[in-house]
Amino acid sequence: MTGLGAAASLASGVLFIAADEAEAQDAAPARPPSGGTVWLPPLKIEGAEASSTNALQTDTGLNRLPDPLQSTPQTITVIPQVVIEQQHATTVDQVLQYVPGITVATGEGGGGITGDQFRIRGFDASGDLYVDGLRDFGSYVRDSFATENIMVLKGPSSQSFGNGTTGGVIEMDSKKAHLGNESSFEATGGMGPYGRGVLDVNRQLNETTAARVVVMGNRQDVVDRDHVYSDRWGVLGSLGFGLGTDQQVIVDYFHQHSNQRPDFGVPMVSVAGTIGEPVTEYGVRRSTYYGRESDRDLMDADVGTVLYKGQFGDWLTLTNDTRFGHYTRDLKFTPTMCASPGFPFPSTCATDVLAGNLNTPYSIWAVGGTKQTSYGGENVTTAVMRFETGWFRHELVSGVDAYAQHATTNFYLPVGPEPAGTLLHPIFNNSPGFTETMSSANRTKATSWDVGPFISDRVWLAPELSILGGVRWDHYEVDANVTGNQVGTTTNFASPKASLIWEPTAQQTYYFSYARSFTPPGHNITSLSSALGLPSAATQPNLKPEGDETFEIGGKWSLLNDRLGATAALFRVNKSNTSYTDPVTGIATTTDDNNRVQGVELGLTGKITAEWDVQASYSYMDSKIVKSTISPFTPVSADGNRVPYVSKHGASLWSTYDVASLVEGFPGHLLIGGGVNYRSDYYVNNLNTLRIPAVTTVDALVSYDPTDKYHVAINIINLTDALAYSSAFANGYATPVAGRTVTVTAAVRF
Repeated sequence: MTGLGAAASLASGVLFIAADEAEAQDAAPARPPSGGTVWLPPLKIEGAEASSTNALQTDTGLNRLPDPLQSTPQTITVIPQVVIEQQHATTVDQVLQYVPGITVATGEGGGGITGDQFRIRGFDASGDLYVDGLRDFGSYVRDSFATENIMVLKGPSSQSFGNGTTGGVIEMDSKKAHLGNESSFEATGGMGPYGRGVLDVNRQLNETTAARVVVMGNRQDVVDRDHVYSDRWGVLGSLGFGLGTDQQVIVDYFHQHSNQRPDFGVPMVSVAGTIGEPVTEYGVRRSTYYGRESDRDLMDADVGTVLYKGQFGDWLTLTNDTRFGHYTRDLKFTPTMCASPGFPFPSTCATDVLAGNLNTPYSIWAVGGTKQTSYGGENVTTAVMRFETGWFRHELVSGVDAYAQHATTNFYLPVGPEPAGTLLHPIFNNSPGFTETMSSANRTKATSWDVGPFISDRVWLAPELSILGGVRWDHYEVDANVTGNQVGTTTNFASPKASLIWEPTAQQTYYFSYARSFTPPGHNITSLSSALGLPSAATQPNLKPEGDETFEIGGKWSLLNDRLGATAALFRVNKSNTSYTDPVTGIATTTDDNNRVQGVELGLTGKITAEWDVQASYSYMDSKIVKSTISPFTPVSADGNRVPYVSKHGASLWSTYDVASLVEGFPGHLLIGGGVNYRSDYYVNNLNTLRIPAVTTVDALVSYDPTDKYHVAINIINLTDALAYSSAFANGYATPVAGRTVTVTAAVRF
């Protein structure tokens, strides 16, 4: 069949499924210098094998976005494996800490109500986490042991990924079986106390088959956070068939078990007429823990994945990817508040703190916790066809994305009345006769499903100039039984995108892009807030989904013989029907509010010299609540306020230098480096009365590889012992980061 014939058959309704796979032996399309087809092999970024960490010369690993990053008209940040290892980032939120524009509502240290809950450019991305191009269902804290690298795609991405994706997408590329024999064991110990081990074994079984097993164990007490621990273990098994051929299948199984004490941090001072900050900003020790001994977060995730990729000649690539995941979580927590009298509890905590009295009682938020079982499955089929019509070259991407998930959530009854203690002397032990009781009245069962066909075509008008246009249509349904009431919504929407791309040389790309995305009510049913938000949707049958549109103009440059990549982008995101989180209940409900976030992002990644590696970025984001309605969430107008969770300025630098090269005859590689991370202040509510202050943190690294077989490293995290916050929530609490932490890592390759 010719390429043109394939396009015709696709137009008549033959849609194929989606995927993601990028092995070193795969090929990615690049712009041809003279109109012919040229293939640019992707760069595999893996420790000592990588000649450069210039991410622009890699591909996305997703058939829905088949071009190299250099040629993709979107701001994309890649954190490669070598940087994850250097920073000793053990959870996904730690990996993302050096990416400006990302904030965490609740996360590591204790997970929070909905597990990892990120915001990209200020917009909720808790349902926008993907592994190998497939949704990662479930609410939990994700360890990075099974992750090869992480990619953050900024801006609305519904055309490629479906509902949600307002601020962007967090895509995790999992470790997979590959050709060749490679094994390693890494052990880390340090302050806390802290201990961790990771065993990674890959074996080639025959010419086209390989198996890989990765095993992780982690025990950790958090420095300068009393009573907080994070213990977990996990295993990843991967089998690859047909590797290095035109037809390959990879089958993965992932399991992670976590046993940790949730860290809801410290309360924030909330009093009318003032801007409140965490109580640690007023003199309370950051080690102070306000939870109870019964607080816990027990989680199990079991996920199976099958990835198929077929190459049919040089014009057609088919992928079919399927995932099914089952998750359980038992979360018991005790968040606290320090509010003004009567809001929401009769208390003088906030006014006492402002008056200098820290030994004042605080309030316990009347929520007991949840026990949830959820499961979900997704199948994505994608066809990428490259063909010519007359003078024009095409790259047509089409497919179908379908998924369904179910969640059953039971609620613990609040335990009370329980004495809270004071800010300086909180009560940790449970009271005599303490019991835990599940609510017989409050229970949520929710089921959702979505089907979304998508199509896009990139057409080269000339070797240097191309246009990209695409659209996805989604039908989304959610049905739930919430405390005995049957509720549900159905949403249909189309998500278009369009780009103009100019590539005067293979090392330069300039683009203008437009895209829209939609977030329907109840789009993430494993989120506590979304599930409880469904009753409001039932009483508002005409409730529209959140709608978002972005305009972005940018450029990408590969410099120094492609060793170094530079990016720059100007963007504006307009959001309608914005949802807010109730500061008392934590329930997210949509409104008629409109928000706007606009700014600039700059990036630099790769090698300045053979010995000097750098990952640097800067973002400026001007945010504004353009339209605000009066509601229980906003008793007064918030017009003109800053959008919550958006820092105006964010800058980060991670750099290493191989000083062994300075001494002639010095064996191996001796890296000295570290990172500086700055984030300006941001608000956690739309009234702009609760603020997380600006902070600069510093990390340091010294590592030595005497040969390719052995590796030793010393990491110092939070070198200056800065008081910073890893997460915050509109309820009025924030989680301090660990104090200065020193770890030592030893690894062997065999």
